[in-house]
Amino acid sequence: MRILFILFNLFVFTSCRARLVSDTQVIEHVDIVNTHADSVTNLRNAIAKFNEVQDSHIGYAGTPSEQYANYEALLKIATDKELIKLSKDTNYVVATYATFGLIERKHPFFLDVFRLFMKNDQYVKVMSGCSAGEDFVSNQLYFNYYNKEKYENYEDNEHLQNDKTLLRLDSMILASNNPAWEYEKQMYENRIYENDYLSLIERQAFEKDNIYAIEYLFKNNSSQYKDRIISKLKQYLKKDQIAPIYYDIVYIILLSYHSDELNLLLENELLDIQKEYGEDKMHEYKNMLLKK
Repeated sequence: MRILFILFNLFVFTSCRARLVSDTQVIEHVDIVNTHADSVTNLRNAIAKFNEVQDSHIGYAGTPSEQYANYEALLKIATDKELIKLSKDTNYVVATYATFGLIERKHPFFLDVFRLFMKNDQYVKVMSGCSAGEDFVSNQLYFNYYNKEKYENYEDNEHLQNDKTLLRLDSMILASNNPAWEYEKQMYENRIYENDYLSLIERQAFEKDNIYAIEYLFKNNSSQYKDRIISKLKQYLKKDQIAPIYYDIVYIILLSYHSDELNLLLENELLDIQKEYGEDKMHEYKNMLLKK
């Protein structure tokens, strides 16, 4: 009887212990669910409080970014559904980081986010290394995808030229009215476009005065567009202010035609360059003329 009593008590204790553990596990599971939602919200709020899109390391010393650490923590715990929701956040830094997460996971919804910002772009504060400033959200998204593909594929240009997602991004830029100059420059270097895209490139070049589109047509369809390129660049030189990087393209293209008339036009431009950018810049373009 004593043995039966001991066995009975052992059974009861074991059963209660099992039930207690089971109940605890249920309670802990509920706590985990609540903690998960709170953690995503807390990280969202922390990112919004910083309110700046930062690289992984910032400053002259390359200090690890606390803001980027928030993003990495968010990426670890947030579901795709939660990232999609955050990509629509009214805080554009949060929306940017959430879309970075979708790009990292190769989730196609990031294309929809990019399209929306192309239509109604917003500035965000950015910090890359020791450089700080402002940038368009769409520009941040474009180069996040571009750089990810570039480095993951060992800077294989052929891969980038054939990347269908990158082509979709470039196509959206081509069709837009006011693309940011950084990615419009990159876009024309990504590939040689099929003839189906020429009408869009022509629109950017000859209606929107896009210097990179003009340069693209010069490099890839020079004889076909020669007269239109010359005419457009003559008009372009009448602008009140032209950035040096754009002057570089104008001089290279017009000097290539070996025309006395065009060379004289460029020579007359030297005075404006001197007034705007100083003696050194003026001599740089003067030397380009002398070499021709």
